[in-house]
Amino acid sequence: MRKSIEVLVDEMKTKLDGYATLMYYNFMNLCIKAEPMALLSLTITDDEGEDHNIEDVANAMLADDYTFEIVPNENDLMFPICKGVMQTHPEFKQEIIKADENNRLDFQNEEEQHLLCRMPEVNKERHDFLMDTVGVLYDGCKVQLDKTHEAYKVKLTPKLAGMTDDEMNEAKDKLESAFNQINDMATNYRTNKEKEIEEAYQKWLAEQKAKADAEAEKAAARGEDKGFGLRMDSEEFGEHEE
Repeated sequence: MRKSIEVLVDEMKTKLDGYATLMYYNFMNLCIKAEPMALLSLTITDDEGEDHNIEDVANAMLADDYTFEIVPNENDLMFPICKGVMQTHPEFKQEIIKADENNRLDFQNEEEQHLLCRMPEVNKERHDFLMDTVGVLYDGCKVQLDKTHEAYKVKLTPKLAGMTDDEMNEAKDKLESAFNQINDMATNYRTNKEKEIEEAYQKWLAEQKAKADAEAEKAAARGEDKGFGLRMDSEEFGEHEE
């Protein structure tokens, strides 16, 4: 296959991969678990109006699967960091805590504070919002993938001049294979994100059922206790009248 066709295929693949990667990045910012990539979009503006990336002003770690723990490099950066998180991810539940002795980055700083950012639960409303957003992002990506694919098929045509049928088919197959690879990758990104959302929603449903069952048991127990108490009172009342 001619070198110019290989270059054309690689060029198309690079563009397609860019669209798929952008969609993946956007998916990571639809936070279910604490996904470190979601912090890359933060802009922290200090008191002097200068913008920073989160890694320039703080250390960030995972407290657990659903919680970021952010430690400012300086105490006066806490508010700008909180503000930056709020502007980019208003759905995060923020809490400032005083670090215990075993969790300090600076062991000598007894006043060291950490910012906890907890991911929101995936209830029915959030489930539907996330699923809709994933669909919109995927559809937008798919339009770009298909549009780019068609454009490069047009670009390929003049390069096929003078080729044998076998050579033309090989060139077309190469272009199609590159498209299918990225197209399948984008579809898998969507499938995996929707699975993550659905699993989180089922987890929330199970937790709600467990709470409801526990409340029902407590209510039933209170009802039994009340009934038992009334029976005792009736017996005592009867004995008193006799």
